[in-house]
Amino acid sequence: MVVECWAIVIIIAVMAYIMARKGRVGAAVATLPLVLVPFCHIIAPFLAGTLDSWFQSLSYNLFYAGVMTTGLVVSCVLYGMLAGNMGKKKSRRAYVLLCSGFSAILTLVLLNHTIHL
Repeated sequence: MVVECWAIVIIIAVMAYIMARKGRVGAAVATLPLVLVPFCHIIAPFLAGTLDSWFQSLSYNLFYAGVMTTGLVVSCVLYGMLAGNMGKKKSRRAYVLLCSGFSAILTLVLLNHTIHL
């Protein structure tokens, strides 16, 4: 799933770049937190391996899940902060709901795939 996560990161980064070039910098910045969960999946094995060597009493999977969950929490906090810059209340709700839903579902899929390997 690392290749798929790299694809998500690249596609979202290209989308943000195109929006920024068209003058929609706010929209470009609002799409960037979508990259956090796939990026956490990419770096989680390295962080979990390092933390597992420091703390032998805890398992690798626990650290992996912790890194992924931290990525989800940070992205959801950023969604909430960035939603304050949007105009209408409906737009803010839709943005937070859709982006948080995407990140939560992606986190669950990645955790399920990795833990069942």
